[in-house]
Amino acid sequence: MRSKNWKWRTALLILYALCISATLVVVLLQRSGGFSSPKSDDNSTTNVAVQSNNKKVRRKNMEQCAPIYGKITIFIAVEAVAFSSLYKVALSTVKCYAASTNYDLKIVDVFNDKRVAKSCIHKSIYFRKHCAVAAYLNETDWMMVMDADTGVVNPNHCIEEYIDERVNMVFYERFFNWEIMSGNYLAKNSEFTRDFLMRWADYEFLEIGNGWWKGFDNGALHGAFLETIYPRSTQEYKNCQAIWFQSKGYDTYMPFVACVRIYLGAVRLWPGKLRLLRRAHGMARDWYHTGDAWCEVDFMIHGWKANKIGENGWQSPFTAVPDPSKCGAHYDGWSWRPEKRVSVSTIREMLQQAERSSADAVPKKYMTIPFYSQPDIANCYPECEKGSSAV
Repeated sequence: MRSKNWKWRTALLILYALCISATLVVVLLQRSGGFSSPKSDDNSTTNVAVQSNNKKVRRKNMEQCAPIYGKITIFIAVEAVAFSSLYKVALSTVKCYAASTNYDLKIVDVFNDKRVAKSCIHKSIYFRKHCAVAAYLNETDWMMVMDADTGVVNPNHCIEEYIDERVNMVFYERFFNWEIMSGNYLAKNSEFTRDFLMRWADYEFLEIGNGWWKGFDNGALHGAFLETIYPRSTQEYKNCQAIWFQSKGYDTYMPFVACVRIYLGAVRLWPGKLRLLRRAHGMARDWYHTGDAWCEVDFMIHGWKANKIGENGWQSPFTAVPDPSKCGAHYDGWSWRPEKRVSVSTIREMLQQAERSSADAVPKKYMTIPFYSQPDIANCYPECEKGSSAV
């Protein structure tokens, strides 16, 4: 018995020694580069997310923005009359910012541009704008689409900070009512994006009469967004559309926005499709929640409709309109009011107050929850699951 036990112990010791030796060999090979783990699929979401996170580098001291996503174009759609009378301050800041980067800047009069005229039959600038974006998209890799009343308050940012290569379009929420913002967004040069833009623009031609209030391209964006996740044949889309078609004004329009947001749920990223950034975390935010105050986190501000500082009592963050002829990869040309630049914590406190007041101000008289007010399975049973998964 002792002989057998001794043999077993010896065998176990030898096996243990072999395991230790094998482990040491693997470690040494890994350190020397002689052993590599299997490569992950380059198209996998996880791999792309890691790449994206590694690329997110904040701009420092107005250094050049590295073209890690290829060519970037800033695109602003305008119409001649408003262009000359409303947007000098905002556009001057964008021109000054563009002079500090390698980005292209395109300001397109969408009613007097030959390419747009050839591609777009839309009559309203709210919809013609998005068709114009589709018409020019093939000239770039990514496009920063902007409203003409959106300006740059802090040029020490790169557009690349907000690009997510896992998706084709990046939007953000408006602060005061949780709408998906239609004026400012990022668009990748892709067939998905062109299709989305044209579906969005073509909502101009959807009319039902009876005093229907569409909500301009904002309402249409929610329709296009929802149908990208839930096709028009699904009960989810039909329910929100039914609520939308009851809209006669802003108060009765907001239940449609709520319906879309409820069906989208807490998801903010749909790989290969869309990303929705939280309020105050996007490329821009509305100005009136913090007055003219801003902090280092801010990049662009929406809602500057003025040709000069002081117009209609608007003080602005600047002492003078930025002069693009003096601008470059430095702070020359920018004249800020020192008291308007505040700490991140100060802006946070302002936004906390704005968050509470915005929630209180949302019209609730006609607000409805689609799960309770609209059919769920009554109109589609037993085939309700067809095409209804949000992917």
